[in-house]
Amino acid sequence: MQPSDLKKIHDLLQLFDIDSAQIKVDEQDDLVSIVIDMDELEAGRLIGRFAQTLDSLQLIISLMINHADSHKHVLLDVAGYRARRLGTLESMVENAKHQAREIGGACVLPPLSATERRQVHLMLQDDAEFTSYSEGRGQDRRLFIALKTV
Repeated sequence: MQPSDLKKIHDLLQLFDIDSAQIKVDEQDDLVSIVIDMDELEAGRLIGRFAQTLDSLQLIISLMINHADSHKHVLLDVAGYRARRLGTLESMVENAKHQAREIGGACVLPPLSATERRQVHLMLQDDAEFTSYSEGRGQDRRLFIALKTV
């Protein structure tokens, strides 16, 4: 990531009264993780209902820093929200795996954002017994967890 990209991130977040000292940017391979350290009570304005504001900010940052020559995934976390939500997703996946095993078919998860669907796909990418796939478009897109066929 270019120094100008870091400046863009800081400039955007400054519009939300986020000080540069509150922002931690970490780049590993094709993932740029941005963590904003702030009080959980104040974080709601950046997270929004069902994390829609957080997802929108994440998309804006992704569009700002991705250039024609490279593409990096952006993961924006505010006050540990994504980390807590990942724990919830892991529980959902374990329940869905149990249910898929019981019924011998696919189990559908509740509506998830694109970021959350990607996180579930990554959780299961090396799983020997289960796979995940998405069907549908837009807000009707759903993630399924199923036993791998042999």
